[in-house]
Amino acid sequence: MSHTIVCLSFERVDDRGTFQEILNDGHWEALIRGRMKPNAVMGNHYHKKTVIFFHMTSGAVNIRTVHVESGARDEFQLGAGQGVMLGTDESHAIRFLEESEFIMLKSLRYDPSDPDTFSFPVED
Repeated sequence: MSHTIVCLSFERVDDRGTFQEILNDGHWEALIRGRMKPNAVMGNHYHKKTVIFFHMTSGAVNIRTVHVESGARDEFQLGAGQGVMLGTDESHAIRFLEESEFIMLKSLRYDPSDPDTFSFPVED
């Protein structure tokens, strides 16, 4: 299993400022923004129905994934301005390497009565 790192698809910089198109694909129901401390880990779970787009706005992370059915693994890093799609049945562990900020798009909004989150440790 291999992941494609998504970079900006369009950027305009002029005297007014900067405009960046980060992603131009998909159907999303939730937008999450966060700031994490160095060595914090998010994830160690997977989703059966939810696809995630994870994008770094500052900082850096190491991401490890394992497909829960095939066992295929991947490991890669993202820095500021980079993102990645995390698919269904793909457990993920996101370790923040430094103080970092991110945005995350989810194809399904969180439903406490049906959270679509299943524990599956990725990290050793």
